[in-house]
Amino acid sequence: MADAVEAEIENTKSGRRTGKTIILIIVVLTLGLGGLVAVYFAANVIAADPDYLRKQNEPELVLRDGGGVMATTLARITGDQPKPEFQESAYKATYYPMKEPFTSNLKNSTSFAQLSISIATYYDEQVLHNMEEHETAIRSAILLTLAEQENAALNTPQGKLMLQKILTKAINKVLKEKTGFAGAHNVYFTSFVVQ
Repeated sequence: MADAVEAEIENTKSGRRTGKTIILIIVVLTLGLGGLVAVYFAANVIAADPDYLRKQNEPELVLRDGGGVMATTLARITGDQPKPEFQESAYKATYYPMKEPFTSNLKNSTSFAQLSISIATYYDEQVLHNMEEHETAIRSAILLTLAEQENAALNTPQGKLMLQKILTKAINKVLKEKTGFAGAHNVYFTSFVVQ
């Protein structure tokens, strides 16, 4: 009789192990299947929007009040949503001073211009990093743009304001080509001499 009781106890323990093993297998299969489903949907989201990964790495606008990075950038607004007006006063400006001054002959003249600039952005440090990384290409674009300017135009305040806009556009073109994102909002002259 003792042998029969021991055999029944052994069968019960074995049955518990088998039950636990089955439950463990079911849990593992369920988690694995759930993971595969998640990967499938994520792959379809990325495949449906080829710019998805690029958008995830885009710089963010930085609020002036120290509230951190704005969740929705102006660059990400698409579709039917109205584009909000950009109000400079709401964002924190950061400046990237170009390390060396620029000197260039001017178009159709024996005069030359020498200037130093800082580039303003309202985006996070990613744009500043991009400017630093591609400073050589930016410098080249600025020098080429400066060589296209005429002496008479640069001797007026309106000409200098126009040059700010032209240089900002040239810088953004380089940044867009090199990084896929522009981010320069304005150019400020820290020195400006035409001779």
